[in-house]
Amino acid sequence: MNQFQTQEAKAARMTQADQLLISIVLKNTKVTQAQVDQALADCTAAHKEGRDLDLAHAILEHEWLSRAELYKLVKARNYALIRQEDKRLGRRMFRKNFITKTQLDEALAFQRQLFKALGDIKRVESILMDDGHIGPDQVREIWAEYTSYLKRKGDQPVEPKTDPSLMKRG
Repeated sequence: MNQFQTQEAKAARMTQADQLLISIVLKNTKVTQAQVDQALADCTAAHKEGRDLDLAHAILEHEWLSRAELYKLVKARNYALIRQEDKRLGRRMFRKNFITKTQLDEALAFQRQLFKALGDIKRVESILMDDGHIGPDQVREIWAEYTSYLKRKGDQPVEPKTDPSLMKRG
C-alpha cells in the first residue's frame, strides 16, 4: 500500500471535526504534520487501551500548544462546522421561500461578525428568528427535513462542543 492510500485510509477514519481541526492547527500554528501524526497515533493507542483521548487533548499532552491557544482553535473549528451546516439550512429555507437571499446573506454576515467580535457562535435560524424573518414552526420544519436527509445519508447534525477542560489549569 502506498503512502497516499495510507493517508486516505487514516482520513476516512477521522471525523470531519478532527480533519478540520488538523487543517486549522497546521495553518495557524507551528505544529507540524509529524506532530499531528504523533497525536493521532496517541489517540489510536489510547482507544486500543480503552482510554478516551481526543485529538485536542493529545496535542495538549505534548504541550505543543497552550490550553488557551488550543481552546481558540477548537472554537474556530466549531464555528466552521456550524457555518457549513447553517449555509445548507439557509439554502433550504430560501428554496422553501421562507426567507430571501438577501435575508440569508445578512444573517450569515452577522453570524461571521459576531464570531469575529466576540467569539460567540449563534445559529443562523436564531438570527433569522430574532430578526422576525422566520418563526419556530418553520425552523422545526427545516430541521425535521434536514435531519431526515442526514439520516438517509447515515449522518447526523453537527454538534461540535468546546471541551471546557481545555481551559482548566494544571
